[in-house]
Amino acid sequence: MNANGISNKVLNQERLTPEDGLKLLQEADLLKIGSLANITRRRHHPEGYVTFVADTNPNYTNVCDTECLFCAFWRPAGASDAYTLTVDEVLTLMKTSYHNGATTVLLQGGHNPRIKLDYYIELVRRATKEIPELHLHAFSAPEISAIAKYSGISTKEVLQKLWDAGLRTIPGGGAEVLSNRVRKKISPLKIDADQWIRVTREAHMRGFKTTATMMFGHFEDDEDIIEHLERIRSLQDETSGFLAFIPWTFKPKNTFLERKLPNEIGGDRYLRVLALSRIYLDNITHIQGSWFTQGKKMGSISVHYGASDLGGTLYDENVLACAENKLRATIDELVHMIRSAGFKPAQRDTFYRIINHY
Repeated sequence: MNANGISNKVLNQERLTPEDGLKLLQEADLLKIGSLANITRRRHHPEGYVTFVADTNPNYTNVCDTECLFCAFWRPAGASDAYTLTVDEVLTLMKTSYHNGATTVLLQGGHNPRIKLDYYIELVRRATKEIPELHLHAFSAPEISAIAKYSGISTKEVLQKLWDAGLRTIPGGGAEVLSNRVRKKISPLKIDADQWIRVTREAHMRGFKTTATMMFGHFEDDEDIIEHLERIRSLQDETSGFLAFIPWTFKPKNTFLERKLPNEIGGDRYLRVLALSRIYLDNITHIQGSWFTQGKKMGSISVHYGASDLGGTLYDENVLACAENKLRATIDELVHMIRSAGFKPAQRDTFYRIINHY
């Protein structure tokens, strides 16, 4: 089927096959794929709102034994700048962010063998008790797998204990590209694509809602992008557990891959993949635009290529800051990004429920 035939499928709300998705990614004119994504976005969000969240993203440790080649944040145990925050220190950061207006804390960290399960359980219990109005969105699938390994229990048991402590949503980090061919090149010590899907499925079956991410712009081919989207769409068909999908781009500065991949991908490729994500993931309501990696002007453009959300303010963030990506945004700036693109800004919570209009 040619690109025109695929366009007709999109207009008729027919599900794309992986072959359709690949052809659209490779052959469609950028403005055409953007138009199709915009039509698809309007089906999911006819009221014209684009949302954002006031959040913070502290990292409780940078010690990590997974040593991903794309990550500038991790440090080996014993490094001069290695750190692990106490539960009290993490809670202090969270409370400060809450008093500054955050409604969500996205909490992630390295895979540190010295941190045991009790640390995570105490953190969740105390956070939900001491700051009940601040939603804790914590511990990606690779972290849960690492906690299970270091604690000598199954990932299902870890998820159950986190649930009992009060955790309800999990970020979709650590997915990178869900192609084992690619993962062997950029993160050979991390859980593979099948394990990521398994842990996420377990989380959904337990009752957790999660997001899904894709970090692209390194060694992936177009076929790997399609494999990633197909894995996410298939799991969503099975569980309906994904709240949103967030594609973002690799930042090479200060990583082991910088010599091989010194240049970031351009806006054309980002918008093309973003638009395809909106079209292909017909069972996921929210697609997030990445002003954080692409810049604020591109944040405004992204809402015309399928994005219905612009993520958060990210009051504290260290992972991409280590890759010399230090963009931040205030609520006023996010409102301006959305309004200048011709949409209605709305603040949301972690479950994508609107809590304030602007």
